[in-house]
Amino acid sequence: MQPNYSPGQMDDLIARFMSGNISPEDQQELEKWVDASPENRAYFIQLRDAWMVTATAGNYDTEAAWEELRQINAPVSVKRWKQVLKMAASYTLPFVLGGGVVFSWLSLKKGEGKQGLVTVTSPKGATTKIELSDGTEVWLNAGSKLEYASSFNTAGREVKLEGEAFFKVHTNPRKPFTVNASDLKILALGTSFNVKAYPEDKGVVTTLVDGSVRIDGSSTAQPFKMMMKPHQHVVYKQSTAPSSAGKQGNNNSEVAGNPAPVETKEVNNTDIYTAWKDGNWIVAGQTLAELAITMERRFNVQVVFKEDELKNYRFSGTFRQETLEQVLNILKLTAPLDYKIEEGTVTISVDKVLKEKYANALRNGK
Repeated sequence: MQPNYSPGQMDDLIARFMSGNISPEDQQELEKWVDASPENRAYFIQLRDAWMVTATAGNYDTEAAWEELRQINAPVSVKRWKQVLKMAASYTLPFVLGGGVVFSWLSLKKGEGKQGLVTVTSPKGATTKIELSDGTEVWLNAGSKLEYASSFNTAGREVKLEGEAFFKVHTNPRKPFTVNASDLKILALGTSFNVKAYPEDKGVVTTLVDGSVRIDGSSTAQPFKMMMKPHQHVVYKQSTAPSSAGKQGNNNSEVAGNPAPVETKEVNNTDIYTAWKDGNWIVAGQTLAELAITMERRFNVQVVFKEDELKNYRFSGTFRQETLEQVLNILKLTAPLDYKIEEGTVTISVDKVLKEKYANALRNGK
């Protein structure tokens, strides 16, 4: 039976759902309403699509959302659409911090992609936290995607990651938790760890906070398997060698017995690799070129260098909830750079006056 809500009450539920501010009970009511008729589902999906297009850009614009709706000829009044979008826009911050529930439920309900596959997406400029059905908590960094079967935790616990995620795995010895990242399988029982596997990085970086995980690289060009210990940091880089190499030797060999395409080190402070989930950004000896990549994902911008010499400046420090402009101004304290932000593009150039001042300071300090 379709829930007995007035149009205004249902619009309020939709607005709270899109922003991640809906209770589990109200979400169940909304799901019933969406499933009650094709018209309800069409109304909901069209509103969702317009909200996603504009909200994920970081600056929500009701008028822009309305233009999106006009493109799909929504069969409802202008006044009602704009009212709902304005309601949802007032919840922007919770959406950015916890909107994974929105993406997860919508992907499953709409049947997008493969049958029974749930896709959770964290857009650039946002981080998303979700809780899987087994109790595992997952934080998705900006520009990341997590996929898993709708039957997750029934027969097994397996997810696929593109991008970066921090996992706090719920313990279940009978069902190891598996993360498929690039051509690696990362298996864990009850543990906390970070995996970074953006496709453009051509590799996988795993940082273990506590517990233990096993990295299975059996399908890589140089097959390997290894166990990680707490505070261990492993960097795997994809090889350009032909995959036929995997047919040679012992595919189950540990790193110690058969050199693998990985770099391993112990880290005292794993926060360097996991602080992003709490909105912080710890920089440890990174070049400006490396920072620019994170900046693009974190703030949903494109970074352009006018002079390549700036790319090699190195920085260390911690950013705590700073805006893009604040981050750039902090970087200016130790590097002779100037910047300009226009229409989502950050252009970084050499500030010749600052460069001379820093040069004089170095000469006088000797």
